[in-house]
Amino acid sequence: MTDALFLLAFQRPAIDWHGIAPELVLLTAGALITLVDIIFLEKARPFTAALAGLGLLATAVPLLTLAVDGTDRVMFDGAYVVDEFSLVVKAVFLLAGYVVVLLSTNYVAEGDYWENEYYGLLLASVMGMVMMASARDLVSIFVALELLSIPAYLMAAWRKRDLHSTEAGLKYYLMGVFASAVMLYGMSLLYGVSGSTLLSDIGTSVAAAGTSTAVITMGIVFIVAGFAFKVSAVPFHTWAPDV
Repeated sequence: MTDALFLLAFQRPAIDWHGIAPELVLLTAGALITLVDIIFLEKARPFTAALAGLGLLATAVPLLTLAVDGTDRVMFDGAYVVDEFSLVVKAVFLLAGYVVVLLSTNYVAEGDYWENEYYGLLLASVMGMVMMASARDLVSIFVALELLSIPAYLMAAWRKRDLHSTEAGLKYYLMGVFASAVMLYGMSLLYGVSGSTLLSDIGTSVAAAGTSTAVITMGIVFIVAGFAFKVSAVPFHTWAPDV
């Protein structure tokens, strides 16, 4: 009886492996770059940019197969959705990441710095963007945003012997942590009103009569302000020139 209750409580959610194939390809590419870095050390420097670019291009393959299939895929009780909108946004993010790889090749090659970790961090940040495109839940949105942001902090401070780079990374990290705290507070307010972290449930709760409008407004304002700080949107952009 106890074993049955245990299995019922911790039942593994159904996973659509085809639906999360782009994320898995990016994860594999990042792991491959890390493995090549560990094994070949300095000998791998000429190949890491090519591996990162090929990893981003390979991620486009499952995106195309998902687009051809045309089926909306809902996972984790609605927290992660793969539909036409998310596929288009993911394609834009992959294209942006590929362009960044092309533009960074000469910049990263300058100076005696470890190139492999830069491209690994870049792929991790792109994976956060890709995950955010399918996130339909406050928790998954926050996790994806942090997966995007944390590698960005490290890339800002990547030139370790450059004081300006170190200062930029520290300032970016402090502002990012502050923005995350503000956003989390807003999310907690929305969760307290709706009793759910799913965006669909929150929308239903907001539309219902008798809901506290003031709390909902405060929650939305905090979330928007936190996100605006992270993307350096006006009027929360004054810190950007230092980074």
